[in-house]
Amino acid sequence: MFAKTEAGAEANAIWYTFIQTAKLNQLKVREYLEHLLSAFTWIEKPIWETYLPWAPEIQRKFGTQ
Repeated sequence: MFAKTEAGAEANAIWYTFIQTAKLNQLKVREYLEHLLSAFTWIEKPIWETYLPWAPEIQRKFGTQ
């Protein structure tokens, strides 16, 4: 609907999933996404589990509670 190509629609779906999952885990969405984007630009082999929205460190840094 808002994407001009199939690849654009897929990219939108990925971002919407990130956003909704962060909301479901009661994170500060903008700060969490900024953290992901900045971390993945310089980490060669990230440990993905540490960046999941339910990871304890992520909850501590970006949780709303």
